[in-house]
Amino acid sequence: MHRMYREWRAQVVCPANTMLGEGPVWDHRRQQLYFTDIPARRVHSFDPVSQTFRQWKTGSKTSLVIPASNGQFLLGMQGSLAMSALNGTTPTTLIPVEPESPQHRCNDGKCDALGRLWFGTMHTDALPGKGALYCYDGTLRKVLDGISISNGLCWSADNKIMYHIDSAERNIRAYEFDLLSGTPGKHRIVINTKDLPDGMCIDNEGMLWVAMWGGNAVHRYHPYTGELTGKVWVDAPHVTSCTFGGRNMNQLFITTAKEELTPRQLQVYPDSGSLFAARLPFTGAPAHIFSMSPVCV
Repeated sequence: MHRMYREWRAQVVCPANTMLGEGPVWDHRRQQLYFTDIPARRVHSFDPVSQTFRQWKTGSKTSLVIPASNGQFLLGMQGSLAMSALNGTTPTTLIPVEPESPQHRCNDGKCDALGRLWFGTMHTDALPGKGALYCYDGTLRKVLDGISISNGLCWSADNKIMYHIDSAERNIRAYEFDLLSGTPGKHRIVINTKDLPDGMCIDNEGMLWVAMWGGNAVHRYHPYTGELTGKVWVDAPHVTSCTFGGRNMNQLFITTAKEELTPRQLQVYPDSGSLFAARLPFTGAPAHIFSMSPVCV
């Protein structure tokens, strides 16, 4: 089926000045966006209605922030998963993560439809094959090994496909997925990419939105043909992740980074590190929250 290719341009909605902005998630209960700045060891929030921007120090490199069913937030940090009220108190460790590898940290992560957290780990210098993909529901389980830079998790609406990115592989993979057991099966490659694919989300038409590190854009791909059906241009080279949010769930919020940019690039792209957004003719589903109750299968 022929699909018309379209382009949009994102605008700065919050000059967050992140070194490595990551992990945007829309909290539909609070109607706010949360995201992290990994090396700055901070979690940020942004209210698009009041334009309120807040930030909290976490004490450790923090790559993911997920609303939890207890009203707090699950954090993925260097060496652990932790729970935080984001009120200035020290996060409470839930479980150590790869404590035998102090140079490793958590990276991208999201919850599936049963409220289990899926997240990746990586070496802080992105050494090849040192990371893994885990599932956590009160018990930590390694699902995939030998991953370099785990990124971009999302699931199809029927929960039968899990999409995952290892940025170093420069591709997007689709895994057969059994929601009840939380088990990925056979995989296929959706598309091989020129730029480094980073964070990813899915819209209500089943199309994949992928942040392109080094590509100044978010790409929209068809999940079966790999066709590029759209592009959101961003005035920052290092586009890190994206998620749908806003009152009508039709705003694509986009995080960016200043990390690894030359002084010249920072002059040309002074908004690098800001939070961007584009209002689109597509919507996404609200993010799943982390379930504090163990999933029984």
